[in-house]
Amino acid sequence: MTQMAERLDTDAQELLEVVADFCRTKIAPRAQSIDETAEFFPDLLAQAADIGLQGLIFDDDGKVDPSMLSLAHETTELVASYSGAVALGISIARLHGYLLATYAPDDVRRRWLPGLIDGSARGSFALSEPHSGTDIRAGKTVATTVDAETFSITGEKAWITQSPQADFCIVLTKLDSKDRGAATAAFVVPFDTPGVTIGKDEPMSGFRGMPMANVHFDNCLVPAAWRLNVDGFRGMLEGLNLARLDAGCYGVGFMRAALRETSEYVRNREAFGRTLADLQIVQEKLGHMYADYLAARGLLRDGVDSFARGGGGDAHLISAAKMFAGDAAMRHTIEAVQLHGGYGVHLHYPVQRLMRDAKIIQIIDGTSEIHALMLGRAAARADWSKAEVNA
Repeated sequence: MTQMAERLDTDAQELLEVVADFCRTKIAPRAQSIDETAEFFPDLLAQAADIGLQGLIFDDDGKVDPSMLSLAHETTELVASYSGAVALGISIARLHGYLLATYAPDDVRRRWLPGLIDGSARGSFALSEPHSGTDIRAGKTVATTVDAETFSITGEKAWITQSPQADFCIVLTKLDSKDRGAATAAFVVPFDTPGVTIGKDEPMSGFRGMPMANVHFDNCLVPAAWRLNVDGFRGMLEGLNLARLDAGCYGVGFMRAALRETSEYVRNREAFGRTLADLQIVQEKLGHMYADYLAARGLLRDGVDSFARGGGGDAHLISAAKMFAGDAAMRHTIEAVQLHGGYGVHLHYPVQRLMRDAKIIQIIDGTSEIHALMLGRAAARADWSKAEVNA
């Protein structure tokens, strides 16, 4: 290892220690109340920004530093092991910042990126619609050309995370037509723009405390200068791949928390004259949980590395990582609840919250079923006789 590499490794470890302390002293005491009350937590996001978490993947000039993506996702896992909602709030700031730093015109980037990094601004990612989630091409939100300098956006976006507390959104639209094959664009739209309306905050079973609502656009006039410099569909898919990596990291964080909470519980819970930790069936369950945690973590590291190399990453690898982590998190948080017995379904014990949060991972950013379908289609077409298969 070179001296520079050693220094970078030391810096990363020091940051992870700071984040771990932030999680234990600031997030952990609040995680239960955030879940129970579903109250937003701007103070925790501000403290995370002070540590540098939202700006971790950007250099001093506001450009994306791909070498920092791996460390950023390690911090996401760590924060998620204490609160999925807080982890989501931090990582979506990086997601919006990534798209702005990569594709936004200079004026738009300068307006919003510094605030995302320092925590003074918040965005949302307006992709899904009431009748089109995974099937992005079925969207009906349209940006109609008014003149060379202006578009009019009309449509509705659904399940838009953080929109009730956000300052702007990055919205995917079709151009001048609702046809499935119509050209697409992505715009950065401030929420104080006339014609934009935020719906009511939708109560969810998981990631409580992170607000979510529909966003309505009614003849919303936007300058052409707010358009991202990328085909909307391609840009959103790149953002979606980053969001899928984040989602997988939440799942790994939930498994980490399940291991932490359950191992402590079984070490102290006695039955039939010995602790639950002494029972082979309990050891077997924890062994499978630990193995899947390590496997999911490894898949996600490979997925993050592929994204860092550019081009939006290896879509199949990222799909596999997100799907595996989400499904494993669901499976093992259920197991954690079971191992806790009656305490597992008590609202004051965190494992039931982990279970509810884990279920969300199987749905957001493409359901587990659609990821399995895409991977299965690729696997069926691949030549598995080759020494190195690239499905």
